[in-house]
Amino acid sequence: MYVGYGREIQVQGLAYARLQLNTGSNSPVNFLFRTSKLFCLLLLLQGCASTQPQVEGQSSSPPEVEVAEPEQPKIKVRPRPENYPAAPFEKETLYQLLVAEVAGYRGQYDTALEKYVELAVKSRDPGVAARATRLAAYLKRNPEALMTAKVWADEDPDSLDAHRHAADQFMKVGDLESAILHMEAVKRLGGLANFDVFAYRAANLDDESRSALLDAISRMLEDYADDEQLLFSKAVLLEQSGRLEEALVLANILLQGKKNINVIILKVNALKDLHRSQDAVEFLGNTLKELPENRRLRLIYARFLFEVNELDSAREQYEWVLERSPNDGDILFALALIAMEQKQDESAKKYLNAMVRWNRRVGEAHFYLGSLAEKEMNFPAAIREYKQVGNGYEFLPAQARIAAMMVDQGRLKETQEYLERVRAENPGLSHQIIMVEGQLLSERGFEQEVFALLDDAIAQQADNVDLLYFRAMTGEKFDRMDILERDLKAIIELEPDNADALNALGYSLTDRTNRHEEALALIRRALAIKPNEAAFIDSMGWVLFRLEKLEEAVKYLRQALDLFPNDEVAAHLGEVLWNLGEKLEAGQVWEKALELKPDSEVLKQVINRLSGR
Repeated sequence: MYVGYGREIQVQGLAYARLQLNTGSNSPVNFLFRTSKLFCLLLLLQGCASTQPQVEGQSSSPPEVEVAEPEQPKIKVRPRPENYPAAPFEKETLYQLLVAEVAGYRGQYDTALEKYVELAVKSRDPGVAARATRLAAYLKRNPEALMTAKVWADEDPDSLDAHRHAADQFMKVGDLESAILHMEAVKRLGGLANFDVFAYRAANLDDESRSALLDAISRMLEDYADDEQLLFSKAVLLEQSGRLEEALVLANILLQGKKNINVIILKVNALKDLHRSQDAVEFLGNTLKELPENRRLRLIYARFLFEVNELDSAREQYEWVLERSPNDGDILFALALIAMEQKQDESAKKYLNAMVRWNRRVGEAHFYLGSLAEKEMNFPAAIREYKQVGNGYEFLPAQARIAAMMVDQGRLKETQEYLERVRAENPGLSHQIIMVEGQLLSERGFEQEVFALLDDAIAQQADNVDLLYFRAMTGEKFDRMDILERDLKAIIELEPDNADALNALGYSLTDRTNRHEEALALIRRALAIKPNEAAFIDSMGWVLFRLEKLEEAVKYLRQALDLFPNDEVAAHLGEVLWNLGEKLEAGQVWEKALELKPDSEVLKQVINRLSGR
């Protein structure tokens, strides 16, 4: 950070200091010397008369300083003219600035930041505040960055950088009103205001905050009606708010000019959410004809074709990219997935082996090569591939498949010994591997073995919420309501706001017992924590049904099914509708759910129980 100056400055009464300064315009050091106040720090080091005592026999005028450079004649360097204003900083402040500078030079950035923040607040000097803000942002010290950015923007209201930093920091703490004010200042000063960044971040905001941001953008458009960035930002916010048709109108306006890839993506997403996938495909295809060499656009087109199951067309697009980038792991993997989806296993192997050869996404390649070998019942080859997966995302699924093949071969004890070794070799994944083994044992009906495994693990990790929850769900599978209730209550004791545990206990109590009021209280607590969770909304509908509040139940269950088209939710909604006398609609709900999951046992059971068919 502090490089490139290299001159030794002679200092009266002090040891010389070597100041190594970055000459770049954005250097944290450079702005120190662009401010009139902080320039006096250099004057101090050079013997500024306002801060250095005059030595007897010495002229009162600023002394000449001899500056030597290698193999160069000596030159005379004087400080700034005598009419340069004296530094308003106190001597102690200047000393602290020097301390901060030296700390930064030595790489002691926390110390440097502490000093700069203190001095920025105390002196309210924009140069110091700017330095503190940039250093704090670099170190990701957001509270300090916000504090000093406010000082910087207040003391230098014509600084684009000051307002940009202030806007960014206010956005991070959720103060949209203040953030917008600073972005407006950037716009007013003629700078490029990154409203689109704000708009994208709004995806994590609540509806009220997003609406406030949308209103602010709309107000600015009254003064900057043709500003493309503002229009795009508004379109993004409209899409996030579910106002898709309005977002499309703005996207089409923006696309009348330059074909901006972000606008293209926005339009495609809006069309998709409006269930107009064919329109999206046609739009992307036509746009690609205009921009045939745009790799990113072609990949967007390919991914969308894959999503709408136009696999042949998707493969053509990916192959076009692969011809130009033969070692691109992402493209090879996409082509492998398409081949597997089309049951072209040999073609899939070709792409997966190419990934291994090029050392691209190797873990995934070995996992799917193992899956293909397992499909061919070549279990030794499958195990070899799974063991080469490595410690990535696929590691645990690979161990699960290895263990499953071994158990299915009647090698239960050997499987348990193998997983024990895997746990020892991967202590950070110990409890996840235990759950892999537990799931394996549970699925194959080894009730005694699975509870012995989990009991031993929890005895060593009594406060492990994941293990407790897993044992609770295992208890539910084997109709051990005592274990389920005990472990879920233990979790709630450890984590009172664990919404999943609250909901699981509430649903189990209403589904398996007559303790409906107790269940209702638990589910209400869960919904208060996660009000948009489809499973929790379904639980609320079901407990209301059990309490014979059918009209209320239907409202919740319809909402749950809209959020999550699931066979169990459909079974619940259909049963409540049936009991309300809406048998035709109940049948329609079930039939639609069966189209998505024809082998659903829960649907078949409720249909048989109620309709006798």
